[in-house]
Amino acid sequence: MKIFANKTNLYNNMEFLENTVKAPKPLEGVGFNVAITKDNNFVIFSPVLNNQTTILTIANKNLNELASLDLLTLDYVLKFYNEHNTTLKIFLNLLPSSIPIISEESLNMLKNINKNYAVKFLEIINKYPDLNLYIGSVNSSLIQLLKEKSLKYKLGIVLFGGNLNYIDVDFYVFGTGFLNDEIFKQQLDLGKEVMLYVGTSNDMYITYEYFRGEKSTALAQNIFNDIYFLNDYPVLFIKLFS
Repeated sequence: MKIFANKTNLYNNMEFLENTVKAPKPLEGVGFNVAITKDNNFVIFSPVLNNQTTILTIANKNLNELASLDLLTLDYVLKFYNEHNTTLKIFLNLLPSSIPIISEESLNMLKNINKNYAVKFLEIINKYPDLNLYIGSVNSSLIQLLKEKSLKYKLGIVLFGGNLNYIDVDFYVFGTGFLNDEIFKQQLDLGKEVMLYVGTSNDMYITYEYFRGEKSTALAQNIFNDIYFLNDYPVLFIKLFS
């Protein structure tokens, strides 16, 4: 059982960091949402209302204007784990602000947003070559930009909601709506890594039924220990599946 504890609590940031560096197995890693402020500071965040609303709030304000959100900078978080010599895998879900593509002008604007995001992001992560980073995004164009940099870190695509963009990367993050043991097995056989995001109580129920329920297939049971579970409820998940 390979668990990534996803940071979802709006507050208690330091408590989360301290607890995860002391956590025993089966905690495999940690997960963070990442956004960029108006003055080009990367922060880890938990959505106040929803991801896009929070991202827009962060993107339109300087870091010092966001004190009420109790944010930590990405640089601080990575420095913390680096100083603790962590062996945890660290999943960074990159969430640049998006704009609707309705013209060539808006397309160029989005390209510039992604380019700036990638450049500033690399300035931070390149300071921590010893960390085991898993860098993913629903934004396949951004991941493609990072692929061109030949990074030593693992790159991935988040296949969630309506996003079905597929490019060749090191790992894939699926929502429970994409649960498919044949697809998961196929990716594993290709040497890819697979994460399943468990973000709600309903996701937990679906995941349990799929891997442990009466209709669970032998293949699903076999691959259970081969995939990662990016989990908003890691303690409950571990108790349930143990």
